[in-house]
Amino acid sequence: MKLRSIPFALILIGLFYSSSVNAIALTDSKYADIAGSLGPALKQTVTSHLNELASTESYNSVGLVIGNGYCSGTWLGSDNSHSYILTAAHCLAGATSNEYTGQTVSFKLQDGTLIASGIATNYFHDYLNCGSDIAVAKIPKVVDPLDSTGNVIPQPFINTTLDGNELHSGVNFTGFGVFGTRSLGQLDWIGKRHGKGNFIGLYSNCLINRAVENTDSWAFASPGDSGSASWQERKGHPVAVGIASWWFGWYWGYSGHAAIGPHGDWLQSVVPVLKTVDDIPDEPVETQFVLTEKEPLLTDNIEKDIRGSAYYVKGANIVDGPNRYIWRYPRATTSFSVNLTHQESNVSYKVWLQGQRKTYCGWGKVNNSAWCYPRPDLGQLKLTFDQKDNPSLPIGTYTGDFSFIALSLYNRQFQQEVPIQANIVIDQELPADGEITESTPYLGERLDKETYGTVYYLAKEMIGVPRPIWSGRRGIYKRIHIELQNTETGAIERVALRGERNLGCGWSTMNNAAYCWRKGPNYGELRVSYVADDNLDLPIGAYSGVLNVTAKGLHNRSFQRQLLLNINIVKTE
Repeated sequence: MKLRSIPFALILIGLFYSSSVNAIALTDSKYADIAGSLGPALKQTVTSHLNELASTESYNSVGLVIGNGYCSGTWLGSDNSHSYILTAAHCLAGATSNEYTGQTVSFKLQDGTLIASGIATNYFHDYLNCGSDIAVAKIPKVVDPLDSTGNVIPQPFINTTLDGNELHSGVNFTGFGVFGTRSLGQLDWIGKRHGKGNFIGLYSNCLINRAVENTDSWAFASPGDSGSASWQERKGHPVAVGIASWWFGWYWGYSGHAAIGPHGDWLQSVVPVLKTVDDIPDEPVETQFVLTEKEPLLTDNIEKDIRGSAYYVKGANIVDGPNRYIWRYPRATTSFSVNLTHQESNVSYKVWLQGQRKTYCGWGKVNNSAWCYPRPDLGQLKLTFDQKDNPSLPIGTYTGDFSFIALSLYNRQFQQEVPIQANIVIDQELPADGEITESTPYLGERLDKETYGTVYYLAKEMIGVPRPIWSGRRGIYKRIHIELQNTETGAIERVALRGERNLGCGWSTMNNAAYCWRKGPNYGELRVSYVADDNLDLPIGAYSGVLNVTAKGLHNRSFQRQLLLNINIVKTE
């Protein structure tokens, strides 16, 4: 993939700057976020914070390389006599050849511990530009690096293939060198610091990082950090995927990093003790996703391990849900139901949930297989419980298991079950927005006045397709069939209601989003009523229940409101 938004001249200028080593710099907004304001006097607060982040065990292998000046490097491991240090090619002597012996090179940790020092053998891989700015120094060993308990630190894992997962996935930088911000420039000298960036493109095996104000991508390489590794998570572990090579000045926030993946075979040939991403042990226990009432449940991005996009259809214990794929712009939510057990009574209830699938242009329905630029590598499920979707559920705890089946249009052999465990607690009844009785309909507010355009109403119990219409017909209504409980016998009976919306010049069906042009979109009240003539076969008795209605904006798609209507009807004849 080529980066279109950065001119080729940037790469050339970047190579010029690579003659001086790089370090961690950050955006003005991140500096102010840490320090409280943007001012040079607060630099110690910021640099101490970044140093603390860099001092975690994940980055124990990062140290200072002293060769062609000061650079950063990563300890890859040691044998009986030598340590192997990963750094940038321009940090070492002899880069015009593939192997050079004769330079004195040292490698130190943050606390000053000398790990390796002496006449080194430097290995290069056809160094020409940023994409090949990678080297290994084989240096006489002094000691092995130790952790706080006195044990040799684990060897870091190195990426050995370029698979595209490096882009748009977030990246961590840790290195030594000068420190500063886009507007303040240099503020401090050598020190181990940490930052977060984002690789936005790939040019000739050079990963392009850009720091953007007020985002999660707030760090970039600046003078002092060449040779430092760029880290991303793979299989739950930090993995080195890039090597800092160049920057483009304080103001622009760009830096270039040699992708390690294309050099994987070469690295394994010169570092016999190398640990790669393939050495990461597989997790023995399958992840158990638990859905609660407190917050949405997010699953793994399933598309990162398959070709193309994925979609989800209903699996075990999903009563109402999708059973085939769709392909459309990602938006909207999938309503689906599962059977869960009410622990206090051991009775099974149908519980309605909401689900969405993630793409780079937003969340859409779970069975929507469409994907968005730059590639299909997300596909997480987001599942939520909303008590307003389940107004009739009694107070208590609801548990049970269900699953979705992940499928792929691109790989018809792919099929994976995503098991979900539900543990949902309802500890209070929902307050009602209104009531429907045998003599008094529910009459709502003028919701059209609260948003741009008009509002329409939907309910799962509506007869027909639950979607909006635009019609000038008046004097008609939408029939609602809802199951209510006889409060005396406990029997469940189907009761017919009428749902209407005020157009401004008359009443029409509740899902009619039209308005009368002389009146404007200033009405939109909902009216739900019980009519005895619609329920001639309903047995005599008292009936109660709850109707859940969703008000949605036609012109303002973001407008949505849930209405909870209590139903108390007494039929005497």
